[in-house]
Amino acid sequence: MFIQLGTPERLNSIGQETIDLKEAKSRIEIAVLDDKPFAPKDSLVSHGFRIRELGPDIRSIDMISAYPIVICDVRGVGKAFGSSLEGAHLVSEIRKDYPDKYIVSYTGETYSLPLTNALAAADKRLAKDDSIDVWIKTLESGLNEVSNPRNRWIRLRTALLSRGVELHHVFNLEQALIKAVHARKPEILNNKATSAEISAEAKDLVIKFSATALATLISSALGI
Repeated sequence: MFIQLGTPERLNSIGQETIDLKEAKSRIEIAVLDDKPFAPKDSLVSHGFRIRELGPDIRSIDMISAYPIVICDVRGVGKAFGSSLEGAHLVSEIRKDYPDKYIVSYTGETYSLPLTNALAAADKRLAKDDSIDVWIKTLESGLNEVSNPRNRWIRLRTALLSRGVELHHVFNLEQALIKAVHARKPEILNNKATSAEISAEAKDLVIKFSATALATLISSALGI
């Protein structure tokens, strides 16, 4: 039987209804995985976005750990992973390891069924000929999402539940997250995940979240 002592903290206590988009644009780097120069880059930079082109040869998912938003071409990317789906496979793998990230896929080709299934993991799918206005709207939506610790946690929480983590373990981790944000100490969540009786995979997801997403959100709140 699961018994909760005391009054739990509300997740809404760490949410943000609005963000300063100009500040978020200047602070958050957006990773691009593409085998060619990213055509919208100059226009997006002119609109205040920080774009970091990482090229096509990513060999470890952890190479994008520092980037809350990832833009991924569908073809010519991630060949080291050995999948015929290339960038679509990479999108799926990024979602598995970092469920809190905002992922945008784009391509100039028609999606096959396998590609469509793999790209279901992306938050947004764009065409290479989409206008700069579409790119701006998409990336501003991404910034709003990843700048909010509540929304980032909800993404991770959904992934934990889908992996079979019991509800009371997720609740305890959520309470640790709220305490970590209020105390501005990401190690509170890390320590709770380390001691939790959950699978190694689930533990790894929460520890990565604590070290990357949560630590960055707290640092930005402190102005570090």
